[in-house]
Amino acid sequence: MKIIISVLLLSFSTTYSHAAPTPETWAYLMKGEEQFFPAQSPITDVACFSAKVDGDGHLQGGHLRPPALPGAHADTRYHLVITIPWNSTLAHIYLNPELPFHQRIVTDIVERSAPFDGIQIDFESIGKEDGTAFLNFLTAVKKALPKDKLFSVAVMARWAGHKQKNPNDAFDYPFIGMIADRVIIMAYDEHYRGGGPGPIASLPWCKKIYAYALSTIPPDKLIMGIPLYGRGWQTPTLARAYKNSEVVKELLKKSLTSTWEPETGGSYSFTETVTINVHYETVQSLKAKLALYAQHPIRGTAYWRIGQEPDGFWQELH
Repeated sequence: MKIIISVLLLSFSTTYSHAAPTPETWAYLMKGEEQFFPAQSPITDVACFSAKVDGDGHLQGGHLRPPALPGAHADTRYHLVITIPWNSTLAHIYLNPELPFHQRIVTDIVERSAPFDGIQIDFESIGKEDGTAFLNFLTAVKKALPKDKLFSVAVMARWAGHKQKNPNDAFDYPFIGMIADRVIIMAYDEHYRGGGPGPIASLPWCKKIYAYALSTIPPDKLIMGIPLYGRGWQTPTLARAYKNSEVVKELLKKSLTSTWEPETGGSYSFTETVTINVHYETVQSLKAKLALYAQHPIRGTAYWRIGQEPDGFWQELH
């Protein structure tokens, strides 16, 4: 099966020169946040986030047409981003070509693409068992789209060490690079919600991702993602489930009084100090990433997302 897929994908591969490609600056725009679009910026491509696949395999929500953005250049391109819920079981169902959802999604994507310059697939919950199905789905979308539509795929951050430990990972950079016109590397969430605190995308971590991307994706298709946001972690995290024995111990330890009702059960409350650890990007840290990604000729960078950036960032970039 892998051999057949390889043959299919090679039909999408293109030759490319080592000359520096025309630089592109992509930026994600959430529907309803158009007012945050900068008055002056080098943004060449707006990724409109997002049309979501619903339980029936149809696209819901998102921009129906490119938004009117007073600060955008006349030649700005607009791309509709397609997402699915963070649910690997649903992803498995959507990608199964023997079920009706697969073709339904492809058909809706083609219909929704009409007023846009391109389509971007951002499916992040793909399990390793669905890697082949994901590649076949991307191939089907690429073939179905009108030839004038630019087809991009956003992929999770990966590096050589990760690939060695996870050889069957669904985000197969070389094959995705053959199919897509652009590959956006989501080089952020090094430390994520639900994990421990730390930088959103430290420079040493980005270097590993950049090196792996350069070795697996044609540079004229490669777009490195850059985060504009911060994230906070609470220590200690106090929300939890309780055994009744633990309730009794806590009431005694803290000298608390509980109230109870037959209809609702018992309850009590107490106050405790917690530490909030916040990590965020600064203009300086963003410039450091830009300097890193400027070391080799790639197609450009992509920013998640408009409205989250440090004050004056777009003017600095401009």
